[in-house]
Amino acid sequence: MAPSLKKRFWKSAAVVEVDGGFNVTLDGHAVRTPSKAALHIQYRTIAEQIAAEWMAQENEVDPATMPATRMVNSVIDKVSVNADAIVEMLTEYAGSDLLCYRSLSPQELIDKQAQIWDPLLEWSATAMGATLIATCGVMHTKQDDLAVNMYRQRLKSMNHYQLAGVHDLISISGSAVISMALISNHITLNQAWIAATVDEAWQESQWGADAEAQDALLKKRSDFEFAHGFWQNASELF
Repeated sequence: MAPSLKKRFWKSAAVVEVDGGFNVTLDGHAVRTPSKAALHIQYRTIAEQIAAEWMAQENEVDPATMPATRMVNSVIDKVSVNADAIVEMLTEYAGSDLLCYRSLSPQELIDKQAQIWDPLLEWSATAMGATLIATCGVMHTKQDDLAVNMYRQRLKSMNHYQLAGVHDLISISGSAVISMALISNHITLNQAWIAATVDEAWQESQWGADAEAQDALLKKRSDFEFAHGFWQNASELF
């Protein structure tokens, strides 16, 4: 979406089928990305989401309400030209995964982390062929290169749309393991979110809810859910 666009000027947004995919048009004019590239979309479901986002705008354009547009802009302007770098950046999460760094105390939190996270690390070892080492505290523990490389290869196998979706899943959760288990249908979206927020849930149980923290967490969950749906829509043909 062009940064200079402030006011709604169009009456209708439509999905137009073209060779190799779909375009979204505003009163017949094709939407372009911030870098002025054609917003050419490979998946009808995603194109329809984008058209619906543009139609939902009222007097002023609010980019915060247009996650599908933002994501496809990213696919075209960033992921398509930086895919290798993005794969390496996301692979680093496997080398320092959330699930591998456990609390030193209290025992109740230690037990809760083990209860939820240990089965996911077991899944990583069996399904991904990647055995990751859990440690206590925050000091970095180097993971086996072969284990980390299994995540690298899985990321490399994704198309650019899937890579954009999994980028947000991993960066929001802090865990390549949780994200891969989710998109592999080993766990549900709700189970993935519970695993990603063990510490936050425990803190809330001990000290009560903080309104600002709750709002921030709700926003993160909404973004996490959208990223998962985007990944699924980008997997229709694969």
